[in-house]
Amino acid sequence: MLEMQLSIDLLLIGRCLLALLWGILWAVTIQFNRLGRFLVKERTWITVVIGVGVDLLIGIGATWWGMWLVVAFSSIGVIARSLINERNAPEPALNAYRTKWEMQDAIDCCGDAIGLLTAGLESEEAELRGKASKALAQVYKAQRLITEARYGRKQKRS
Repeated sequence: MLEMQLSIDLLLIGRCLLALLWGILWAVTIQFNRLGRFLVKERTWITVVIGVGVDLLIGIGATWWGMWLVVAFSSIGVIARSLINERNAPEPALNAYRTKWEMQDAIDCCGDAIGLLTAGLESEEAELRGKASKALAQVYKAQRLITEARYGRKQKRS
């Protein structure tokens, strides 16, 4: 007769369930608590340290693969939170990066226009120099505004 033994590691199952509950609780805390939202936005490293620290506490004495399971189960809540937030975002993150890249291209085009207009200022015709000077002032202004929008801050005006 063939015998088969099945061993159940209740401690590992308990650790995984505790890690799952911890991950969900942590995700809810950082999603709906004012301090949690601040930490996620401004001090992300602290949320990671807290999450991994609690995982290490849950996994004290576990084997390496048991520890991996604890980390995997605890991350489910935070991953779900991130996916839900990403789905509900008014603008996908990739579009925000595309906008920044397009702004950078516009800044580069302004630089090219500045070079051409500066060359136009060296012209002998007074009327052409006056128009080039006005156009150059507008391009500098556009470049400054686009740069401020691109980097999300006001440039020091000189």
